[in-house]
Amino acid sequence: MVAAAGAQNPYDAASAIESYLRGDTFSYTLDPPRPPTGEDPLAYFLFNSHKGYCEFFATAMGDMLRTLGIPTRLVSGYGPGSYDTSINSFVVRSEDAHTWVEVYFPKYGWIEFEPTHDNVYFSIPRGASGNICQRDLLCDTPGGSSGPVGAVAVPTGRAGGTQEGPAGATGPGFRIPDPSTLTKIVGIVLAVLLLLFATAARYLRPRSVMGVWRRTLLLARLAGADQRAGETPYEMGRRLVGSFPEAAEPMRSLTNGFVVAAYAPPDLARSARASVLEAWSALRPLLLRRAFARIRPTRV
Repeated sequence: MVAAAGAQNPYDAASAIESYLRGDTFSYTLDPPRPPTGEDPLAYFLFNSHKGYCEFFATAMGDMLRTLGIPTRLVSGYGPGSYDTSINSFVVRSEDAHTWVEVYFPKYGWIEFEPTHDNVYFSIPRGASGNICQRDLLCDTPGGSSGPVGAVAVPTGRAGGTQEGPAGATGPGFRIPDPSTLTKIVGIVLAVLLLLFATAARYLRPRSVMGVWRRTLLLARLAGADQRAGETPYEMGRRLVGSFPEAAEPMRSLTNGFVVAAYAPPDLARSARASVLEAWSALRPLLLRRAFARIRPTRV
């Protein structure tokens, strides 16, 4: 069939297969005959029944292209729906669900093909002069304004738009997402922000003395006071008091409590935990304020 069509390249081969499946040999039905037991349903569709719905046609074209070594994929989406004059818009319903084929050409990317012949999904025009009027673009005339040869309007899905075809150089334009998509995007962004906030809040509420000390060192580093090599906790505590005088009292209390918890006998060390956590609650916002002030853009 491909050879009989005189195909000279992968695009010609894809067009020949599309035309063959859209020919008089095949017919569209939502109730295709069942293949005999043990027979492959796709082979039965191609060689015997010749009756099926969009998934039969798209799968058949995809398999035939792959046997020729041509990259292809099946795409599931929705058709343009029907025009509702009461709202002046097209309405897409579940029965408008559809499957079609996209073929990959290295120079042009993924190009759509429509193998299903059901008097709803028409073959996609390519290589014509001017803009083709798609019925889901609300245009009245089939011609439209003239344009350069090969710049044709072809569906990017089943809902209009433009895509580059093998004979043209028209690329897809920016389209504002529909309200439902925007709602999903906003929801995902908010969920990510809430997750980050919850993670940060949990990190800033350690339950152990050592956890408090590690976070103190981190916030001090972010605020511009990194720990120095060989510096003892007392030495660092005194230096942080000098660097952040507003945090002097909680810093001294935290340092003293940490030293007791880290180096005193176990019974005495455990008694220091409460004072360390209390000092951290007072110190944390002060160090965070310093860290944010350091990364905040400077006004000119």
